[in-house]
Amino acid sequence: MNDVLIVVNEIAGQGRAKKLWESWQDHLPFAFTLLKTEYSGHATDIAKKYAEASQDPLLIIAIGGDGTAHEILSGTIGYNHVRVGVVSAGSGNDFARAFFVFQTLEQLTEYVLEYQTAEQMDIGVLHTNSDTFHFINNAGFGFDAHVVYAANQSKWKKWLNRLGLGKLVYILYLVKELFKFKKFSFSLLNQGDTIKFEDVWFITVCNQPYFGGGMKISPSSIPNDALIELTVVHHLKRAKLLFIFGTVFYGKHTAYKEVKQIQASEFAIQMNDQVYGHVDGEFSCMTIPGSIYTFRVEHNAWKLAKPPSKRS
Repeated sequence: MNDVLIVVNEIAGQGRAKKLWESWQDHLPFAFTLLKTEYSGHATDIAKKYAEASQDPLLIIAIGGDGTAHEILSGTIGYNHVRVGVVSAGSGNDFARAFFVFQTLEQLTEYVLEYQTAEQMDIGVLHTNSDTFHFINNAGFGFDAHVVYAANQSKWKKWLNRLGLGKLVYILYLVKELFKFKKFSFSLLNQGDTIKFEDVWFITVCNQPYFGGGMKISPSSIPNDALIELTVVHHLKRAKLLFIFGTVFYGKHTAYKEVKQIQASEFAIQMNDQVYGHVDGEFSCMTIPGSIYTFRVEHNAWKLAKPPSKRS
């Protein structure tokens, strides 16, 4: 039998997580501890506290979106007795497109009562001048991070979220920032070689294929192969960028010469300009010109709770 901690982010998915939990809470036939997040980063604090305190195998179930899963994993890296399961109830749900998630009450109940199985998964790591970030899905710099930052600062976001139209704010800012964004340059430092990229829209490093709510930005990414994939979009006119964004949902953008993809276990990049950065869709930092930023993969870094013979 598992020691079970359930962490619910009630605001995820414009309240979808709250409604889902309310429909499940009185029907779980096993003992559990329940905690609800109250602030940004709270799930990390909760997960770390319980992982440190527990000596026995611990199952943490996240009910929320990609951000909730990201926070819990950030708090449990290095604790081998912890398994993390996810009930996807957010807006983007890119995690659910690449990893196994519990979709029904019956599925979760069966797992808790009958199994302690898990699959080892990788996690991405970004080292900046002052911080270290972990990412389940992806991290990067440039236009996509700029749009995320602008949208999250918008006074319209909370209002649109209440109407269930939260994604609209990102579309609005994508179009708005398209005409304001100043492209940048950087150098990729790879095994003694330096590759310079000019006129860059964005850099994305992926641990799994999806970002931005279903865009298949990195089709070859596998979340447990000890590799990460770098995608660079550069030398592209604004109108063509919008067109290529439409092909990303199907992974067809890789056919264009303006899209460069490289696979490795580690990348070091030297930024020449100040641009926004993101980690799993949340603002991470502003780059410092001349500084080096390192992306790497941590192989078998965490355990995904899943029944036997289920997809990753």
